[in-house]
Amino acid sequence: MTSSAPVELLRQRDAEEVAAVVASVFAAELAIAGWLVPHDLAKRERCLREQFTLLVSAVFDRDGRVQGIREQGQLAAVAVWSVHSGGEARELPGYGRKLRAITGEHYPRFRALDAVFAGTAPQTAHHHLDFLAATTRGAGLGGRLLTSYLDWTDRLPVRPMVSLDASNTDAVRFYTRHGFSARGPVQIPGSDGLQVFPMKRHPPARPLSPPTPS
Repeated sequence: MTSSAPVELLRQRDAEEVAAVVASVFAAELAIAGWLVPHDLAKRERCLREQFTLLVSAVFDRDGRVQGIREQGQLAAVAVWSVHSGGEARELPGYGRKLRAITGEHYPRFRALDAVFAGTAPQTAHHHLDFLAATTRGAGLGGRLLTSYLDWTDRLPVRPMVSLDASNTDAVRFYTRHGFSARGPVQIPGSDGLQVFPMKRHPPARPLSPPTPS
């Protein structure tokens, strides 16, 4: 059943709740997450939650945009968007040290995945979908968040290219329906064949203005 709850802009105070939603969904559902921290769901979710709290907080600090849909007062879906001016991806100050403290023995795998994401990041100015997660499947929450953001970017005076890294072929199909195109899969080193799928969406052409009456 489709939810009628509104899409809302979230604030810095929501960072931990946003990270918890994404971590709970990713830890339970994504093969990549299972590779990052195998065999222990609780530990996997904890590592992801603490890492994602760092990353979501940085999005707020760097003028990104975080959206959510609440049901019965709790976040049921979230989208985290970062804004990049171009050039090589820049790491957060102290990120490596903090990530090592969070992930312990699993640190090399987290770093390997970070390196893949850094390598697929566009060098031109763009907006990037860092996270999209919904606790309920089939309610259209993720699609609503995605459409809301893309509609907003398409109304900006300078409309950005939008990028993301899909985690599996189901996600590729979902994002393709929303106007994204895939560049081809990228292998995650040491993961026994796991891949990410970099995708881009270029802004649609503006409609031609009608001729001015003479």
